[in-house]
Amino acid sequence: MNRHLKLALLGSCLLTVAACAAPNREPDLTTIQTNVDKTREGDFGQFLYNLVEAEDKAQQASDIKANLADAAPYLYTDLPLRQKGVRLSQEALDHRQKAEAAFNRILDPIRARIAYLESLHVPQSVGSQKVSIYFDTGSSKLRAEDKAKLEQAANFLSQYPIAAVEIQGYTDTQGSAGSNKALAARRANAVDAALKKMGVPLASSISIVGVGEQPGAPDNTKDQENRRVDIIVEPHGTYNKGM
Repeated sequence: MNRHLKLALLGSCLLTVAACAAPNREPDLTTIQTNVDKTREGDFGQFLYNLVEAEDKAQQASDIKANLADAAPYLYTDLPLRQKGVRLSQEALDHRQKAEAAFNRILDPIRARIAYLESLHVPQSVGSQKVSIYFDTGSSKLRAEDKAKLEQAANFLSQYPIAAVEIQGYTDTQGSAGSNKALAARRANAVDAALKKMGVPLASSISIVGVGEQPGAPDNTKDQENRRVDIIVEPHGTYNKGM
């Protein structure tokens, strides 16, 4: 056996021995689930996980809708795919709501602390304020004569930017209850938009509600007093010293 062949065989044997003696350098697969669990734990982890899942499933549902856009639904074309699209869209919404809930849990202690600090600078003698904005029949357009009232509410809100705010829309009882509720919501949103346009720093705790017909009002009755939006401001926010 020549010298070169002997050296080659010796090298091969040494490599085999070294491979057997060396530790396993492959990634430890048992750590995968541990790392995944750590990534998803806590409110922040739940927020990230559900946010990504919501986007992924929403995109899949949108792609299915686009693919079936030209198909006639009454022929039940690709029914399983349609059902999958509906399911994915619902799951996307569920994940979105879970992400929002987790995000709010993250923000809650921050909001509470800010509200507490703000309460220290708001005199206890300063009470809530209510300003009513009135509308013409069937309209959600703001009237010029109510500009001064909007400015009054805006000035008050500017002094107490972390106040709790409720914007409640009402209507008289002409027309159907359903259409009146929608009209009330448009009125409330119009007031909200006007305040924001004026640069008012509305709090995150703002509540916008289209109440609709005033409870207890007689049916089919014109009533200017009920064609309104109430802006209710609590300058001490949600903080309660008794809690």
